[in-house]
Amino acid sequence: MGKIKLLLFKVKNFLIIFKSRILKKKINAQHREIKKNFENYISSKNFSQKWFLNNFDVFHHHLPKDLTTSFSYLEIGSYEGLSALNILYNYKNSNVTTIDLWGISNINSESLNVNFNEVEKKFDENLEGYKFNKIKNDSVIALRELLQKKIFFDFIYVDGSHNGEDILCDAIESYKLLNIGGTIIFDDIVNENRNISIQSYTGFEKFCNIYKKDLKILYLKNIAVIKKIK
Repeated sequence: MGKIKLLLFKVKNFLIIFKSRILKKKINAQHREIKKNFENYISSKNFSQKWFLNNFDVFHHHLPKDLTTSFSYLEIGSYEGLSALNILYNYKNSNVTTIDLWGISNINSESLNVNFNEVEKKFDENLEGYKFNKIKNDSVIALRELLQKKIFFDFIYVDGSHNGEDILCDAIESYKLLNIGGTIIFDDIVNENRNISIQSYTGFEKFCNIYKKDLKILYLKNIAVIKKIK
């Protein structure tokens, strides 16, 4: 049943998925030097996983081309800090905020068999020396507190729980913090995961339906990229 739902999702979004496949082929080599420099830099860091590097080219394609650009960046789900470090290292003028529980997530989310104290320790060590805002809290609570403080962002990376319910909640609360013309990047959207109750693409699709008049889908393959147009 799950595979059928995923297939239907792909059929509904065939055109943007097809365009995204073409785009990825074009951009694979565009950021080769930036990626190589970053990989050399993190070779001395302590990362047990480097999943983020799989999306490095597409991720950077939707970031400013000028590395001296000043912008505000928020990410939900920082784990050992690889994606945040990428921004801090490559964009010296960026203003970075990270949100993560570094602990057990809610009962609906996919559980990770890791020592979260060790994960957070690696995060702190990997980002040592950089100036950024670290928030250790439930993402929805943290996002609503940022909204109360009227803190807004140009780029948001949603890479926390991959349960569709959590993605929907994170997406809605993030969208409220996104500047017009801003971008949200979602990790692992077009996938089927038997370990979660509501699939990630279901949460993403519901979010897009809610704000369909106000956003544009720029990319949809493994990850998804949307732009807030009004």
